[in-house]
Amino acid sequence: MNVLMIHGIGQEGSTQQILTDKWTKSLHRVAPGLLESAAVSMAYYGTTLADWTTGKMKAAVGMGVDDTHVDIGDDEELKFLASALEEALVESGGGEAEIEAALEEADSNAVPMDTFFGRRLVGLVRALENIAPAKGSILLRVVKQGHTYLTAPGAGAAVDAIVRPYLQRSPQVLITHSLGTVIAFKLLREMEAQGKDVEIPLLITMGSPLGLGAVKEKLGPPRRKPSFVKRWTNFYDPSDFVALGKDLDESTFAAGIENDGTVDNQTSNAHGVIGYLPHKGIIEALKKAM
Repeated sequence: MNVLMIHGIGQEGSTQQILTDKWTKSLHRVAPGLLESAAVSMAYYGTTLADWTTGKMKAAVGMGVDDTHVDIGDDEELKFLASALEEALVESGGGEAEIEAALEEADSNAVPMDTFFGRRLVGLVRALENIAPAKGSILLRVVKQGHTYLTAPGAGAAVDAIVRPYLQRSPQVLITHSLGTVIAFKLLREMEAQGKDVEIPLLITMGSPLGLGAVKEKLGPPRRKPSFVKRWTNFYDPSDFVALGKDLDESTFAAGIENDGTVDNQTSNAHGVIGYLPHKGIIEALKKAM
């Protein structure tokens, strides 16, 4: 069986081989030899997307842990990020009062206060971090690279050109995480529209932002499980601020997706892939597909 892994954000400091070994060892720690007979590949796009994301002059938005950079001159980018962060804040029980309180604490030099969306972005991230430290900046990093992939001229094409050839193998099991779930869905939808004849017995998505309104808007229709995907299982930790504790179902994304929200991700932000891979539901799904 072919097994393809598609990673998420922030992997520009790693390599294809390091990530392949990291994911495989995480699975083998709880299921020794699970992938020994499989042809395992990692679609590595980390440095390519990072270069596109940081390829122009940015203004820093100081948010504490894991600062990222935002182009304060791009209203569309700021609207996208603010929309995703606002959805996360509401899901965690926050609102306008928390945003205003957080802004009172913000350094006025972090972002020009006459930039409406930039100012709101600072308040949103700080409000999220007040509720759960570092979670705001973790989500911002995810949606930032997601925005680059979905909208920056050339970025999506560059990443797709790397990942697309791997998806031609058949049959093949797909294991995807974070932004990798968005890339996988976008390319599988493209392949279905082109009438590609491939067999995917199992698609695993972990910590997926596919349920975020901002991401769905950029992806556009149609949203459905590709016909050649026999089984799609989606896993999330209810505390994962990227997945927002949401099932991917007919009301939030598409019908025909199985969901498991019982993951107890022990990584610091409840989003790390190493906290997902050992989950018993993922192991059981892989054993059945292999």
